[in-house]
Amino acid sequence: MSIRDHVREGTFFERLRRYPQRGWVAGVCAGLAEFFDWNVKLIRVLFVVGLIFSGFFPLGVIYLVLWYLMDPADADTRREAAHDDARRGTNHGASTADLKARFARLEERLRNMEACVTSDEFELRRELRKLEG
Repeated sequence: MSIRDHVREGTFFERLRRYPQRGWVAGVCAGLAEFFDWNVKLIRVLFVVGLIFSGFFPLGVIYLVLWYLMDPADADTRREAAHDDARRGTNHGASTADLKARFARLEERLRNMEACVTSDEFELRRELRKLEG
């Protein structure tokens, strides 16, 4: 088993994809924007500003590591991302199947957030923060 496979096993890297066709360099910022459902321009601006103020070492190395760890999106995912781009633009006539797929992704994200907030670890951290303050 390679180091890449070991790091990716059982982590969010299994769901995280990069989009080389939509990216400037390797599509890492486009993949992060898609994963977190943020604007890709915001991610790029934050990255460039961070790169300027921190120097190449921290963010440049992080970008290269993410480039190595993130798999490129497959053809189905690329088509879905193109449809998402079209919907975010001027196309407001999304089909029912597109809306169902989008709501399914949103519901999965909501379930993940709910699991995090209702976990015992979250409660423990919240109580420790109360004690510190």
